Amino acid sequence: MKSTIWMAALVAVAGTTMAQENVVTPKIEVGLNYSYSRVNPGGSLGSYNTNGGSGYVEYNFNKSLGLVADLGGNYAGTVNGVALNNTTFEYLFGPRFNFRHSRFTPYVQALFGGERYSNGLNPSATDPRLFTSQNNFAAAFGGGLDVALTNHIAVKPFQVEYLLTQISPQAMNTNFVQNNLRYSAGVVFRFGSK
Repeated sequence: MKSTIWMAALVAVAGTTMAQENVVTPKIEVGLNYSYSRVNPGGSLGSYNTNGGSGYVEYNFNKSLGLVADLGGNYAGTVNGVALNNTTFEYLFGPRFNFRHSRFTPYVQALFGGERYSNGLNPSATDPRLFTSQNNFAAAFGGGLDVALTNHIAVKPFQVEYLLTQISPQAMNTNFVQNNLRYSAGVVFRFGSK
């Protein structure tokens, strides 16, 4: 009887030990992403798509909390028959909350900063004859998932965010606040450990 109890206790301890995940928390993560945005300018100009890329650096304070610096740019050429040639460059910073598991790291983040907005000049057109650049407030709220391939490389199948931008009416924005959607996917390089 005692052997059976000891055997059951040993199996329980072994099962508990195996169930605990050995999660490595990197000190620094660097990501390179493809970026797609759905821009909603409001007014007579309908929503349009932009494509580009972004990169970020995350410093992890511990297993759950990191600080992110995200830099990215997108471009839109002709939109609904209008040659806008819009270029945006976002520079965003803020906390990321990670939920680390052995291979999967879902996360949520809240980033704040600015956006450098520029559009092209179409000299042959009378309206719109655009050519302006300005810095504006921007913020991104959302989350995503990283899937570890090794201790140093992960892939990001998705990151989806609500991207708020404020672009003044002089840039042909009739809504001032733009409620945009940003999707990203890419690769993550991990350095060091906590």
